[in-house]
Amino acid sequence: KGMFVWAKLPAGKLAEETIDALLYEKHIFIAPGTIFGTQGEGYIRFSLCISEEKIKEAIERILNVEF
Repeated sequence: KGMFVWAKLPAGKLAEETIDALLYEKHIFIAPGTIFGTQGEGYIRFSLCISEEKIKEAIERILNVEF
């Protein structure tokens, strides 16, 4: 069991392309919604099963800003 956040991607963005970019450019692993079925396209899923410090670090990497 775990806690997760589902995020809707902007129109035209594909889940698998988005997670690949985040993995290779920002070193963040998240799940594409497509692994849960075709209705998951256009969504990505973040796990919250890590420390708050690691979540903040991931947000900083994505946004390229510091808190």
